[in-house]
Amino acid sequence: MKRRYLYVLLFGVPTFLASVIISLLLFGAVAGALWLFVLGDNPWASTVSSMLVAMLILVCMTLWVAFMSVAYVAGKKQEAHAAMSTKHVVASAGATALLVALVVSHQWSVGNIGTKSDGLLCSEYCRNKGFVGSGMQPRNTGAATCSCFDAQGREAAKVPMGDVTAEQRK
Repeated sequence: MKRRYLYVLLFGVPTFLASVIISLLLFGAVAGALWLFVLGDNPWASTVSSMLVAMLILVCMTLWVAFMSVAYVAGKKQEAHAAMSTKHVVASAGATALLVALVVSHQWSVGNIGTKSDGLLCSEYCRNKGFVGSGMQPRNTGAATCSCFDAQGREAAKVPMGDVTAEQRK
């Protein structure tokens, strides 16, 4: 197999991860700018959402093709050498590991993976009991209680966090 194609395969995963991360960051920036300066808090038209998703996919694929073309050119330049460069294999593995670690650390910090916060446990508890909203006492009060609110915003139930966590474990 020619080295140019091998480099495309070797750098396929890290370039895809990088293009997804960059395009999601750009998507967030564009959506934020539209929200702040153009469309505001009113409901957006469905065409805007569809166009944003289409643009996200288009930008992601364009970035991936651009990154893969760089890998192709680098592989083409390496065809003159007899042996495969171990630095490039390590760079590909390292870039993949770094990008995966970046995604995992972000998801951990926002609470999508790992242990759930008391606020999230309280929210799930109240929602499962049929309440509309939930709230926690401020941390500096020392009272670890979960408050559940009805449709009028009145406190309908107050439960110690020990009971909430015990029920969540069931």
